[in-house]
Amino acid sequence: MRNILFVAFVFALSFSGRVCAGNPVYSDKSLRNDAEKLLMEWVDTLLTYQCEGLHPALDGGFLCPACARIHGRIGDTVLPLMYLADKTGDDKYLLAAKKLMKWMENVHRPDGSWMNDVHVSDWSGTTVFAAIALYEAVHYHGHLLDDSTCNHWKKQLLEAGEFMMKNPQMYSRRMQGNMKRLNNVNYSASVTYALQALGEMFNRPDFKEEARIVASDLKKFFTVNDFFLYGEGPKIWTPTKNGCLPVDLGYNIEESLPNLAYYALMVNDRELLSIVERSMNTHLEFMLPDGAWDNSWGTRSFKWTYWGGRTSDGFMGGYYAMAEQHPEYLEAIRRNIRLLKKSTNNGLLHAGRDYQASGIPACIHHTFGHAKALTAFLELPPVKAPQYKSLPRDNAYGVKYFQDIRTWLVAEGSWRSTCTGFDAEYKVKGTHPMGGAVSLLWHEQAGPVFAATTNRYALIEAPNMQSNSRKYIMSGTPRVEMVQYGTIYSNLDDLDTDIVYTQEKDKHRFHINTHLVDADQQTPVQGAFPVTLDYVYSKQGMSIVVDYCPLTACLVLPVIAAPSEVVDITSKGMLLQKKEGVLEIICVNGMLKVAPTDEDGRIFNPVPGFSFVPLQIFPEGENKKIQIEITYN
Repeated sequence: MRNILFVAFVFALSFSGRVCAGNPVYSDKSLRNDAEKLLMEWVDTLLTYQCEGLHPALDGGFLCPACARIHGRIGDTVLPLMYLADKTGDDKYLLAAKKLMKWMENVHRPDGSWMNDVHVSDWSGTTVFAAIALYEAVHYHGHLLDDSTCNHWKKQLLEAGEFMMKNPQMYSRRMQGNMKRLNNVNYSASVTYALQALGEMFNRPDFKEEARIVASDLKKFFTVNDFFLYGEGPKIWTPTKNGCLPVDLGYNIEESLPNLAYYALMVNDRELLSIVERSMNTHLEFMLPDGAWDNSWGTRSFKWTYWGGRTSDGFMGGYYAMAEQHPEYLEAIRRNIRLLKKSTNNGLLHAGRDYQASGIPACIHHTFGHAKALTAFLELPPVKAPQYKSLPRDNAYGVKYFQDIRTWLVAEGSWRSTCTGFDAEYKVKGTHPMGGAVSLLWHEQAGPVFAATTNRYALIEAPNMQSNSRKYIMSGTPRVEMVQYGTIYSNLDDLDTDIVYTQEKDKHRFHINTHLVDADQQTPVQGAFPVTLDYVYSKQGMSIVVDYCPLTACLVLPVIAAPSEVVDITSKGMLLQKKEGVLEIICVNGMLKVAPTDEDGRIFNPVPGFSFVPLQIFPEGENKKIQIEITYN
């Protein structure tokens, strides 16, 4: 990042029309202060988990209270530690950084890579992220180190660069030799910045040339209409029948786009910068007014935490680097930091709002990963920009359709919702919702009402996810569901769904023709069961109609409710008391029941970390019709 500041300044000049005498300009000092306070709270808490005097194999590592082990990617904390050592002058941070990197020898391999975990996962593709963190620590704060330590860290960085060069199967976007598929695109996007930075540090033109080639190849991996970066999944050569390619918002905003922005600014690649800018704008459409990222539909949403991603870093640095031209990016960072602060308990960032209330400990991965992201943003110089306090989803614009992911965003009155038929699958079945699902429903006062989980909960990346430690678990996505011989059939995995949106004066209707299938897209023994649903949105709320509910099927509404919130349930509806009002669900047609719950009256799902009341609405009468109304007063 030697010339990033200069190039960013030049880039800003080209957009100087956005900042002129007629526009009030404000400093981001308060934002940076808030970020620094949160960073120090996180890092000081992490230090209480650093092992000392136990055993050489443990000393310097950070023991995770949730996973009862030391995560192999804990080395990313070297950057926030070195930043705070420089900022505060307190030697405890510098000493902790040295001890940490000594522990990292446990996951360092002779080929120059770092393993993801000790004896749990030997995946070494994450070397690119470890290298970025260590590079920035040395680049910005190497003057704090003694010669021996600095030379050793630089030696490891050079070895990491050699490893990335020798393993194109992990990082390239080109099919080579016997390669059958490409890795997820976040690795390729991030290696551009890593190799360019190391190329400058060690005067290695070959590193920089490889970065240039990968970056050039990546320009082809943005969708045609909306400029989503795609490649978070295996099927990248042929779109689905609905024109979708594998996209994950979480990894795009928290790793791929920031690192591509850093690279493009370093080398002044104006074409790539323009593409990244358009993509960042598209992704910003999915930030909720409370600072949450709506990844309810992404291919890797099994690692969604509402505020971001479980093992990705954070969007702040990359968006901040572009904020002088896009003051709305500053507002997005401000709101997300506010949400991260609300999601922090006892100094650790929790992977969801209801973890602590549900008795689930916090994995420290979320804290050190996002501490790294906060630091990356704080390393950049302050910016000044026109005052801009609105984000796209603040506005009640009606409906926006994103064709490339077959997903609609609804913004009517105080309600925000996401309806998705995104059918690009990940490497395993049963992950993100499809089949015309309402993957998110949010209200300005009530907050999240529905938030999609994986269709079936599984440790798809076991070292990077938390197991369910409670008795009950189920999908948190609204759906039509039928259980037959122990197998769950619903619309959430249906690849044969038609969705028609129409506007009727001040109402928005989604007409869904779908089918009940299991997570492997298999039908019940009787064959496929067609289901027709209608979602209607207005300023007053939302209605759901199931035109015909077959056999023993029911409409399942997992209503988000903290264990402390009071609920009143009858066979005809539910009242949920919130701080500023009451969420009401009325059964116009149908009979309401509650599925079995844990002792606190809730079911908790680790992704995205909410507890909910699992309502089941069964049809009454011969017409088998269900109709419910959702309002907030």
